[in-house]
Amino acid sequence: MELSVERREDARMSIVRLEGEIDIATVPEIRTAVETEVRAGAVNIVLGLSRVTYADSSALGMIVWIDRLLDPRGGKLVLAGATRDVSRVLELSGLIGLAPTLSASDSVADAVGAFDITADAQEPLWVETIYLPADVAALADARARVCDLVAPLTLAEAALFDVRVAVGEALANAVRHGSETGADEAVSVRVTAYDDRVAITVTDTGTGFDGMTGAQDDLYAASGRGVMFMRALMDRVEFVRSDDGGTQVTLTKHLEEPR
Repeated sequence: MELSVERREDARMSIVRLEGEIDIATVPEIRTAVETEVRAGAVNIVLGLSRVTYADSSALGMIVWIDRLLDPRGGKLVLAGATRDVSRVLELSGLIGLAPTLSASDSVADAVGAFDITADAQEPLWVETIYLPADVAALADARARVCDLVAPLTLAEAALFDVRVAVGEALANAVRHGSETGADEAVSVRVTAYDDRVAITVTDTGTGFDGMTGAQDDLYAASGRGVMFMRALMDRVEFVRSDDGGTQVTLTKHLEEPR
């Protein structure tokens, strides 16, 4: 196994390029490299798999370990450029779409583009804010209004559905857990369009939430999957405490083609 690491501190990201076979003999070296990067401040890891010729259950165990390492940090793991054979192993595992931090990309370049935050200083094209009462009856209308706002952007139909689900989960959490006195309180949704992405910020007035969830360990849990869905469907998810003590979650989706 040959391994190289490229650190991108601007995106708190490390690219770990692998070449050779991933098995019980080589997994410890990869885990050590990933752990070193996380200790150095990386919360997003891209595994470059285009030159990996073999992967077995040890590789899947390693992916689960990285997922659990990044999840409490709000990070993301991208498996980039896997060959057809390695992709089959990943598909058989069912991990992609289930593990909260995990996604796949056709190439390292595409994965890095999704994490590129150097444009955060850009002036937005436009900003719209929606206010709704903290009432479950208002959720469907709020989801629809957000989708109406972002629909003119260069988002494919599937990406628009991702936004709808992720925003719906954020709104549901804000109403159920972030509004102590119910409909008397308000939830705000700020939609900010940039040249290359759209950012949707949901703010409540509750006691604050750091984005950590433990439901992914129990497939039969009745609830607790909302944060997992947000992280799986969006390119970037950030939780911060708002000025009034509530929770502010920002969901970012990159546009397929810059405007």
